[in-house]
Amino acid sequence: MPEPRVSKSRYLQGLQCPKLLWHVYNARDLLPPVDEATQAIFDQGHEVGLLAQKLFPGGLCIEGNIDFDEVESRSRELLARHVPLFEPGFRHGYVIARADVLAPAGPDSWDLIEVKSATSVSDVYLDDLAVQRHCYEGAGVRIRSTSLMHLDNTYVKQGAVEPSHLFTRVDVTEAVSKRMKFIARRIVRMLRVIESAKSPEVEIGPQCSSPYPCPLIPVCWKDVRETKNSIFDLVRIGGKAWPLYRQGVLTTASIPAEARLSRAQKIQVDAEKSGRPHVNLRAVRKFLSSLRYPLHYLDFETFGFAIPLLDGTRPWQQVPFQFSLHVAPGANAPMAHHSWIWDGRGDPRGMLLEELRRHVGEQGSIVAYAAAFEKARLSECASALPGLAPWVEGILDRVVDLLAPFRSFSVYFPAQSGSASMKRVLPALTGKSYKDLAIREGGQASREFARVTFGNAGGEERRRVLRELEEYCGLDTQGMADIVQALEAFTRRAGARA
Repeated sequence: MPEPRVSKSRYLQGLQCPKLLWHVYNARDLLPPVDEATQAIFDQGHEVGLLAQKLFPGGLCIEGNIDFDEVESRSRELLARHVPLFEPGFRHGYVIARADVLAPAGPDSWDLIEVKSATSVSDVYLDDLAVQRHCYEGAGVRIRSTSLMHLDNTYVKQGAVEPSHLFTRVDVTEAVSKRMKFIARRIVRMLRVIESAKSPEVEIGPQCSSPYPCPLIPVCWKDVRETKNSIFDLVRIGGKAWPLYRQGVLTTASIPAEARLSRAQKIQVDAEKSGRPHVNLRAVRKFLSSLRYPLHYLDFETFGFAIPLLDGTRPWQQVPFQFSLHVAPGANAPMAHHSWIWDGRGDPRGMLLEELRRHVGEQGSIVAYAAAFEKARLSECASALPGLAPWVEGILDRVVDLLAPFRSFSVYFPAQSGSASMKRVLPALTGKSYKDLAIREGGQASREFARVTFGNAGGEERRRVLRELEEYCGLDTQGMADIVQALEAFTRRAGARA
């Protein structure tokens, strides 16, 4: 085995889980490839990093696709120029690191700067900076300060993006210094793991999802994921699942009688033990009585970029680019379907509001699932378009959240596995699902729209994706109508039995 090198990313993986670290060096073929969602985050992070470089005029970038020995040689050569350096690389012992920015801070010292596409400081970023500083100082580079440069979520784009306002720079030197004292010992332990003949045995635990979802989850969690009614699926169980799991409690049915459960958890456990749904008919009737025809089933799809695309938007602000609207004029009347999707020109928010106003009229409930999201998007659109604000304010009181009876566990089916999401409720109540669609969830919808709208997709591919987007969003609103009809059927059958 070649001499191992511990990069900053490998160091962070070692902090998260030694089993993950071992696999990265010794059984990488067992790790799944980076998924599209993660790759999209990486891509946006790269764009953010390039934009941040504009804040350091005269900076020089060390090529990223050359051998590390050459990276280090080039980095040392450029240190003498005493200009900002982007992606310089150095080695100290077994540790290698490349900083986002190394900025001159005096005749013989430098500021070490990490650039993130996030909007705040987190502990993992401090560990990232700590191992970089450990490496650089060990390599003879004198560091005056360490700082994190992240996006300012109060920045609102107007015209060209202004990097000096988009970014916030936070000095974290003290916090990083406290972490550095542990690095040498940790590196020694990590090298022992890497050079071990076999993977360390590590029980699953909270580290599997912190600070990032571990790529070994499909391997380590295989048995748990195949367990029906797993303890980890108990609603709002959070970290309380771990003590039960360590006691050998694997399913909701095996929860000890003395365990303290919430009302919702008791409902779930009872339903899963009996195999029968829980339906609070009084609560369901009350919810249904709050609906007023014509019913307008509404769903948005959105995109959000680290670097704002549209004037009047902030980093990562979710901007609606599509809606689906099914309108039921009466209890037994056929529904009409209206859909709209942005063509990539102009500002979608005004177009969306105008198109929506054509179809929602002045009466009837506007039904959304997890309606706080749709209401927030409507309010944001209204803030950007004051002329339409009175209309938006007028319809917000008409919005009804279809999630409500499921979030309160007035209705719960065993097939929901502790979740009240639309993706679980729809198949549990109606048998319909998203599994046969090309686009199956909102993150994928956003990525696909961005790819064919702002990328290099051809005309036919774009038309195909737009059809798939319409099918996906349309199922969301048709599915809401189906769920309401299923709830109505429960009340009718109960009335017939009474």
